[in-house]
Amino acid sequence: MKKTGVIILVGMMTLIALYPSVSANDSGIVVDQELVTVSLANKGLQVDEIIKVTNKGTENVTSLRFWIQQNTQDKPKIVELQSGIELIPLITGNIRTCNLSAVNLTIEPDASITIELTYYLPSNEQNFVKTLLYDTISFSVTYKEGNNEWNLFQGEHLLYGSDVNNAMQIRLYKPTEAPLNITSIVIVFVIVIIALALLLLLLKKKRSKTKKAVVESEDTLTTKKTLLLSLLKDLEKQYRGKAISDETYNKIKDEYKQQAVDTMKKLDDLKK
Repeated sequence: MKKTGVIILVGMMTLIALYPSVSANDSGIVVDQELVTVSLANKGLQVDEIIKVTNKGTENVTSLRFWIQQNTQDKPKIVELQSGIELIPLITGNIRTCNLSAVNLTIEPDASITIELTYYLPSNEQNFVKTLLYDTISFSVTYKEGNNEWNLFQGEHLLYGSDVNNAMQIRLYKPTEAPLNITSIVIVFVIVIIALALLLLLLKKKRSKTKKAVVESEDTLTTKKTLLLSLLKDLEKQYRGKAISDETYNKIKDEYKQQAVDTMKKLDDLKK
């Protein structure tokens, strides 16, 4: 019985050593730079975070906290890059707390270390969510697809906030929604230019035909007007020479005169 109690006690002490409480003293930590890269992988959207932190306090820092959104598909991997040591975190909601002293790491005042986080989000995830746990000098999120990269967010001198409701939400590009590359943009631009050129050509031809029709109509009306005026003069001469009767003269004169008036009115309308 005593032996069992000793084993349990040793186990509890080991857990305490490996997993510090969330309230561990890391108040002096400042994030100099956090580079987040999101890329499409077989498991989903792979998130790689490179975080350089500096101890601006006066005491050694022996633990670090990291905030990771809830819907990660696999257990996040946390590695201190200089030593290559993987850190085992204590999980409390979205926060992963890593005991540095458990792997013989300590951040002395004014010293820095760089941490890499790797985890996966569902391939249909639309937003990258992050709550800063430390004051952050530089923070960026990049979406990567093949050899193409797009900067989705760039921020500087950001203050931390531990409330998940105040988390930043950055819209992610799905593979089918990724911005057009330069080749696609050029192709679309050329197609638009060709379409506009064809449209302008059709409009020009249409205007040319319309103008030609107007000119022909004006010439025809002018000729008709001249002919009618000439006929009226001849009619007047015949009437004065008593070659036609009063009844015939008045009938033909009224008809020619009305046609001449209508023709001149149409000409005036074309010139407006």
